[in-house]
Amino acid sequence: MRENTLQKKCIAHLKELGIYYNNNHGDSWGSRGTPDITACIKGRYVAFELKVGNNQLEPAQVLHKKRIEANGGLHFEIRTLDEFVSTVRKLVEGKEITK
Repeated sequence: MRENTLQKKCIAHLKELGIYYNNNHGDSWGSRGTPDITACIKGRYVAFELKVGNNQLEPAQVLHKKRIEANGGLHFEIRTLDEFVSTVRKLVEGKEITK
């Protein structure tokens, strides 16, 4: 599955659940390394960086991850739709997520 396809399916899942989200596009107007999707789940700022295959976080993405977590937000590197659905379900249910 391509990253773009994974992103569309993840967004569809958030829409289905009525969760507020923002689809961040990597372009010249945005900040380099911004997570693909940000959301507010149960009052928590949650960032999702979507990766497929062996792709790794870029240095700018690692910096965003560190900044988000340092400020009390959650950051997840997601590789499959099942992983995304499971993570969102746990967040909605208020369960602690260990990475």
